[in-house]
Amino acid sequence: MEKNNAGKYLKYAIGEVVLVVIGILIALSLNNWNESRKNEIIKQQLIEDLIVELQSSRVIINDAIALGDSLIADGQLYLKHIGSKELTIQIDSLKKLGDFITYGIPYDLNLPIYEDSKSSGRLSMINNKKVLILYAEIMSADIGGSIHRKISNDMYYNGSDWELRKEIGLSEILSTPNEMIPERFRLTEKEFLEILARPSTFATLNNSLQMKVVRINYMNRISNGMTEVIGLLEEEKK
Repeated sequence: MEKNNAGKYLKYAIGEVVLVVIGILIALSLNNWNESRKNEIIKQQLIEDLIVELQSSRVIINDAIALGDSLIADGQLYLKHIGSKELTIQIDSLKKLGDFITYGIPYDLNLPIYEDSKSSGRLSMINNKKVLILYAEIMSADIGGSIHRKISNDMYYNGSDWELRKEIGLSEILSTPNEMIPERFRLTEKEFLEILARPSTFATLNNSLQMKVVRINYMNRISNGMTEVIGLLEEEKK
């Protein structure tokens, strides 16, 4: 009888162990499923936030690009006129094209959600690793553009533009109607045409134009990268 009872108790004990193990496995499975569900919710919210951030930033940079393209077109036409043998445009009309000389193309890349998710490690939740590569290219273009802007501005304003300003007194006289310029800086038509005819003037204005061309190239890289990332993130949502 004792042997029979021992066998029964052994079977009972084994059954209890099996049930406990099954219970633990079920609990672990449910916990893993719950964690996966939470992570998926966090991931989807992150994707949505990144898309909104990129879309908002892209609108700003595309507006800046549109302004830059307009200034570049005006600058090219301005240089075309003053580079010809004879000026075939009214001085006032020429000056209206001269905004490219003094206007900047303001834009600062600001992606706080990306920066926060990168530092916290949440960005690794994105499955498509090309997103990370494109983000790196966007940031690289932004850094490259900032470095170029600082170096070229220093060289321009302390170099050729400084030399031109020493000669003419004020850069704005090339783009601003005479009546809007302080009287001591106003030029006669003859003086104005003589300044335009100088090779140094053409070279200085061309430098200003090329600085904007390079800046727009960097900004286009950023905008195009944003467009690609948005498309990849939209696919990740599906």
